[in-house]
Amino acid sequence: MSSVSASGGRRSGTVLLAVILAIIAVLFAIAGVIYLTKTAATIPSFLPGKELTKTKSYHTIRGIGSIVVAVALFVVAGIAAARSKVRA
Repeated sequence: MSSVSASGGRRSGTVLLAVILAIIAVLFAIAGVIYLTKTAATIPSFLPGKELTKTKSYHTIRGIGSIVVAVALFVVAGIAAARSKVRA
């Protein structure tokens, strides 16, 4: 038997989910800014798109896509955080 009640366990799990989603959203936002501000030749090697070094184009679609995913994850994290407060 566990000493944690069922509702307390769900609440802490929801908070943990919100924190994890927020961290992933920040990473996507950083990647989006990098894609929008760097040329293909200067993108860090851990991000896809480094192989296109012959062009000096900006990775606009990848940057916008990363920003959109970051916003969506922030919204889901906010909803999860709000649900954990409602259940408290």
